[in-house]
Amino acid sequence: MGKKGHESFKEYAQKWRDLAAQVAPPMTEKEMITIIVDTLPVFYFEKMVGYAPSSFADLVFTDERIKVGLKKRQI
Repeated sequence: MGKKGHESFKEYAQKWRDLAAQVAPPMTEKEMITIIVDTLPVFYFEKMVGYAPSSFADLVFTDERIKVGLKKRQI
């Protein structure tokens, strides 16, 4: 599974989390974060790999911060 060009990261993360919720036995939050980061395009992977979010919501927030940094040309 990968992020499609037309969908937002938030949409992709929700779709991914819904799919991960069907896995038995249930995945831990850390496992979900690790796997979804591995599915991201190289640019996002490089920005997020050094960051260790404590929750899935933190991961989505980090994506939003990356987008703001890009718009302000800080990244």
